[in-house]
Amino acid sequence: MTEAEQKVVVITGAGGGLGAATARRFAADGACVVLSDINGARAAPLAEALGGLFVPADVTVEADVAALVDAAVARGGRIDVMINNAGQVGAVGPIVEVDGTSWSRTIAVLQDSVFFGMKHAARAMIAQGRGGVILSTTSVAGFVALAPHAYTAAKHAVVGLTRSVAAELAAHGIRVNAVAPGNVPTPMTIAVYGSDAAMRAAAAARNPMRTVVEAEEIAGAFAYLASDLGRNVTGQMLTVDAGLSACPLPAEYYARAPGYIGGAE
Repeated sequence: MTEAEQKVVVITGAGGGLGAATARRFAADGACVVLSDINGARAAPLAEALGGLFVPADVTVEADVAALVDAAVARGGRIDVMINNAGQVGAVGPIVEVDGTSWSRTIAVLQDSVFFGMKHAARAMIAQGRGGVILSTTSVAGFVALAPHAYTAAKHAVVGLTRSVAAELAAHGIRVNAVAPGNVPTPMTIAVYGSDAAMRAAAAARNPMRTVVEAEEIAGAFAYLASDLGRNVTGQMLTVDAGLSACPLPAEYYARAPGYIGGAE
């Protein structure tokens, strides 16, 4: 019996990229997966192939997210893991030119959706009285300026919300964490670079380890945080970025001859 066996796991934005990889990982581990996406063209067949349930939802609409959680409870008798993963790049451009409508839509998709997911997963988990796990996708852009303005603001907000909600829900045995991917090749990020090859080349060039983080690695991070191995982990951001956010200086910086540099600051 594996860690995820018999768990009821809800994943938003499950039609492709990180969501689809995460769905496959949890299903392979034996979980009952409830997948959601605003577009069912990819998510519905995936749910069927994995023996799960597809529930269409616009995650910017609170009633849709509430209905998604309720459908998961109806299907599996409970909800064990909620993964708020739906996302998009959203508004781009100079700060003086970003229009308010694009900004608001980006915040709705990347920030409000996480709030709705946390709220209604918590509602169901508290009622169940058996704890649970709430996870969200943030980004290295939640720590440093590595993305457009609206995206960066929203992902910073997900970090803060993860910490505050973790503090509240700990008393109910509910753990709240997030995964912060680096440059991962997905349909969303590939669209920014124009091709898979260009995206991978750019990612490898920027990462200190000169490697590319794959979607399956992010799925593995979610699986760990949802498992009993992570039972004492809450309020944390698990960063999987090949050192991008933590190691901004190139290795060459440290290659200077050994010595000591003194003097006043």
